[in-house]
Amino acid sequence: MKEIEIKSLLTREKYDSLKEILPQKFKKINEDSITTVRFKPKDIRVRFSDKINELVFKDGDPTTFSRNEISINLKDRDECQKMISLLRHIGFNDDPAWIQHKHEFICEHNGHEYTLSLQHIENFAYLLEAEIIADSEEQHISNLKQILTDLDCTIIDAEEFKAKINEYIKNFSKK
Repeated sequence: MKEIEIKSLLTREKYDSLKEILPQKFKKINEDSITTVRFKPKDIRVRFSDKINELVFKDGDPTTFSRNEISINLKDRDECQKMISLLRHIGFNDDPAWIQHKHEFICEHNGHEYTLSLQHIENFAYLLEAEIIADSEEQHISNLKQILTDLDCTIIDAEEFKAKINEYIKNFSKK
């Protein structure tokens, strides 16, 4: 299965506006604050919150619309900490951890269910992601773009987003 997603970088004002609008238009399915530790050179993440504890591997270029994703549930936060220690011990390098506050909604469009994820990533950005887990990209990318356009959101350029991530890593690695 592939994770197919489109992102929009938001201003604080647009984020606040969508926080009001989305619950009126779509069914809210989740709200959570997640801590993520990402390891390189592969994109391996350990994510934990009060609701999830998981190891995630994302395969492929992060600037593309579609990547393979494998997720393994971990028992609890202690297992997450052990996994972080293990990954460091075997030589993976971690980026600064980040905390993501997210509100997720279900959006039906052209006969498919998509997830809208309104996010505030502390000290980084406000985002709206539209995504689906599917076998094929066919039709979904255009649907995802249309959903964001209908919400008056601009799709972020992949290279611009990658540069923003690298700047965040550079700034917070010094701390």
